[in-house]
Amino acid sequence: MGYHVRRIDPFWKASPLVLTVALLGALVAMFGYARQNMTVAIVGAAVMAVGILLAAKPAISAVLGCLGFFGGLVTFVFMPSANTADMSILMKLISTALFSILYMVLMDALILVVAVLYNFFAGSLGGLNIEIEPTGPAEGEG
Repeated sequence: MGYHVRRIDPFWKASPLVLTVALLGALVAMFGYARQNMTVAIVGAAVMAVGILLAAKPAISAVLGCLGFFGGLVTFVFMPSANTADMSILMKLISTALFSILYMVLMDALILVVAVLYNFFAGSLGGLNIEIEPTGPAEGEG
């Protein structure tokens, strides 16, 4: 039994308004960073993060948030570098939380971009073919 993946849809709310919010937030963050105004850069980054989190399905964000949390624990708590070894446990936990949020937002954005690119190229070049073999009797059979 074979299947053909024609389209990947990780979007939860792919409305133009949500995607525009994410793009405008990114532009404001870059503008604030270029002008060395960290308040504007942080507000823009927060708006962008909200737009990205609204665009991606919550299950994707949850999985990536867990991966970021485990990565943050390893990076800051279990195997800290020389720069973070002398931090207090509270600062290590705060660093872990911030790392997991940043990781989740960045990887959500990456997955959304990869899906858009895959859908663009799969329309003209063809997509993935997946072969699936049955392993036992189907539900409802013998």
